[in-house]
Amino acid sequence: MRYRLLYILLLCASFTWANNDTTTISTNKPRVFQGCSGGMMVHAGYLFGQPAGAILPTGEQISMQGMTYGLGGSMRVNLWKYLRVGCEGFSSNLKTGVSDQHAFLQKGSYIRTGWGGMIADACWRMEKVWPFIGSSIGGGAMRTLSIVDGSQDDWQTEGIAILHKQGFGYVNPYVGMDYCITKRIHATFRLDWMLAFAKKQLVVPTGPRLYVGIMFCH
Repeated sequence: MRYRLLYILLLCASFTWANNDTTTISTNKPRVFQGCSGGMMVHAGYLFGQPAGAILPTGEQISMQGMTYGLGGSMRVNLWKYLRVGCEGFSSNLKTGVSDQHAFLQKGSYIRTGWGGMIADACWRMEKVWPFIGSSIGGGAMRTLSIVDGSQDDWQTEGIAILHKQGFGYVNPYVGMDYCITKRIHATFRLDWMLAFAKKQLVVPTGPRLYVGIMFCH
């Protein structure tokens, strides 16, 4: 719920910036504040993970790896010529079922990850293309449900199901670029690789993600 609320706040702030027009006074000294931006992004990626110690009675170890997808957003403040700082928040899902390569995980099994933190990057603001490189740091939570015998499609008691929730910290380096559709609206593309860590880990959310979204700039 809190991640959905963050998405709504990000979207509202983005439209406010996009429609707000102020007059600036030019000076001989470069300004520290160079504007701000914010918007929403969808993403898809691949999660590498194997629950530590999750051994089935048959002797097999549960391994939930596969494609993830999700939604989120970010806000940034442009400082000086190249620096951008701000915050971000995202949610990602990985679903598995009987069609998965690990067929003993039944329909309804999933890994759901939510995370957020501070971001900083260097951005080269060219005429139409703005390439950038940076990193984010923060924390999140991961909920893992593994249904081995049964299904969420019925109201029957599941024979074997494992539910676990864990917190984690992360460092997330990324590269990307903004394409200036107009002065106020940019299409943004980003590729990152989350590096997560936790004291008592079940599945570490490590893997690449590709983001595509729209940024509203002021």
